[in-house]
This record gives sequence, C-alpha cells and structure tokens, in this order.
Amino acid sequence: MKFILILHLCSMITGTCIDPYVPGYQFKNHYDCAIAGYKLSGESLKTLAEDDVYFGKERINKEELAIRFECKKLTST
Repeated sequence: MKFILILHLCSMITGTCIDPYVPGYQFKNHYDCAIAGYKLSGESLKTLAEDDVYFGKERINKEELAIRFECKKLTST
C-alpha cells in the first residue's frame, strides 16, 4: 500500500486550517510518510518564519500557526 503526505497550515487559536498542500511525495509505508511529515512540517514552518512579506515569526506567534500533516492511503483503482 502507498501513502501520500498532505500538509495543512493551521491556527491553534481558531482551529482552522487553510487549503492543504500536497508536496507530491509517495511512500511505501506509513512509517516513512510520518517521518517525512515531521521533517517537512518543521522545514515548512521555518520557511514561513523567514517570509517577512506574508508570514514571518510575528504572524506565526500572533496566530499561533503550526503545520499539521497526514499520511493518506492511496487506494488502487
């Protein structure tokens, strides 16, 4: 069974998330997907913190933004 990684940018204050982002990675098992999810979530949040135009650390702290991820099973057709 294969899995895809889906990232969500969410506000911990409101509990809402914006449209999901699918980086395009496929994994052979849940474990590999989950490990990549933790790694890419951290890297993505760091990238947003460096983006002073739209995000930045101030907005991340103010809105308590975090990256949530899921590993979704791909069903064969």
